[in-house]
Amino acid sequence: MARERWELKRPAQCSPLPPAALCPPSSSCPWFLFPTDSQNRSAHIKPGLLSGGAAEAVLNMATQARASWLLLPPLLLLLTLPATGSDPVLCFTQYEESSGKCKGLLGGGVRVEDCCLNTAYAFQKPGSKLCQACRLPQWSPWSQWNPCSVTCTEGSQLRHRRCIGWGGKCSEKVEPGTLEWQLQACEDQPCCPVIGGWSDWGPWAPCSVTCSKGTQTRHRKCDRPTPKCAGQCPGEAQESQDCDTQQVCPTHGAWAAWSSWGACSGSCRSGPNAPVERRTRTCSAPEPSTNPPGKPCPGTAYEERACSGLPPCPVPGGWGPWGPVSPCPVTCGLGQIMDRRKCDHPVPQHGGPFCAGDATRTHICNTAVPCPVNGEWGAWEEWSTCTRLKMKRISCEEIPGQQTRLRSCKGRKFEGQRCAGEYQDIRHCYNIQRCLWNGSWSEWSTWGLCKPPCGPNPIRTRQRLCTATLPKFSPTVTVVEGQGEKNVTFWGKPSAVCEVLQGQKVVVEENKPCLHTPACKDPED
Repeated sequence: MARERWELKRPAQCSPLPPAALCPPSSSCPWFLFPTDSQNRSAHIKPGLLSGGAAEAVLNMATQARASWLLLPPLLLLLTLPATGSDPVLCFTQYEESSGKCKGLLGGGVRVEDCCLNTAYAFQKPGSKLCQACRLPQWSPWSQWNPCSVTCTEGSQLRHRRCIGWGGKCSEKVEPGTLEWQLQACEDQPCCPVIGGWSDWGPWAPCSVTCSKGTQTRHRKCDRPTPKCAGQCPGEAQESQDCDTQQVCPTHGAWAAWSSWGACSGSCRSGPNAPVERRTRTCSAPEPSTNPPGKPCPGTAYEERACSGLPPCPVPGGWGPWGPVSPCPVTCGLGQIMDRRKCDHPVPQHGGPFCAGDATRTHICNTAVPCPVNGEWGAWEEWSTCTRLKMKRISCEEIPGQQTRLRSCKGRKFEGQRCAGEYQDIRHCYNIQRCLWNGSWSEWSTWGLCKPPCGPNPIRTRQRLCTATLPKFSPTVTVVEGQGEKNVTFWGKPSAVCEVLQGQKVVVEENKPCLHTPACKDPED
């Protein structure tokens, strides 16, 4: 839907105003809101037109300026008129990396482009629980592993991470908001509980009282058979039944607790009669028996006392006028400004209620200035081929060469800081690319992740590799006399020759299905 921008103006026939001053509205010099693309339409400023009561604030400040011009700091207030561009979002001043939540709500109805003028900010689309950071997209940390899908024997468990950011893509060209899953096998308990069986009930114990009615109990044991693997017997190990001694016990009366003091007969200190308060109690804890007869409760069933410390009649508080708006606290992106009022017209007295409503109100201010974005190093590129000047071939020989790798500083904008450190890395090396050497089979690797994590029938794999035995070349080399020795690194992938194992020469794999796999579900849904 097309949207319009509006600005505050006065008609051309009105007398000019001093710079940065406000004129009080009147019949001869009214204020209007004009669309920025036309001078033929207008709207009078009325209370409620500006967001958060801003119209009243403008009218109040204008009235106070009749005697002398009131100079205001230059502010850009965002009005609650339709914005142009992308759909509006909720804008926040912080993205909390540990929880993935937005913090410090700045306001709503803001374009993503305006909110993300400051890359430290974050935004949230209306109706969505997902918080997106304004910085360049990158993967969040992996979540904790979910509980195992079964509580005993082998099962499976999931974890996830999300592409968080704006204005680009994560590695592997993944869009922001995308979830990536991993699935692994798990085992909370090697065996499942086996329930046991109860023994026969034992004899009934004696009655719990010597007169009237009581209870008696009997017990049984969970040992026929004994449960296994933390199992239990179904049911209770004890049961009770009523018993009657055929003897009547007398019951003496006792007072129940006093009730709370009732309301005073008067609410203020003034008045012809002294206010009193009253409380009662009942002879019901317990009531005295009649046969055999019990003793009644001693004393009275009620008492009264004079009310003391009554306050004067309360005076409710009332709000004073709104104060001036604070300056915009930021130099780039969006900020928040505030004005205040006091509960002093009148001040509440003698227990009167405090003023209803808020003592402060906020508005969004827009500097329209992008915030600096510091550069960040990208990942190192692959090492170049290991070579040596003036020598055509050094591979498979104890001849040290040199190789380099590069990285680039990405994302720097708006006078942000350049990346610290070097863009180039140099090291000494031995070239063992495609060298044919004898090798040996490695031990089994650990079991890998279950793949596909969210698809049908995931499996996990482990491997044994034919690994070449590296030659015992010197680990260091002296390049320039007096500058010490430099470490030398093997570079390249040699060709290894091993005995045939299970019909394979290079790699032996073993697969295993992942059991009881849970469904992949977005945690924000």
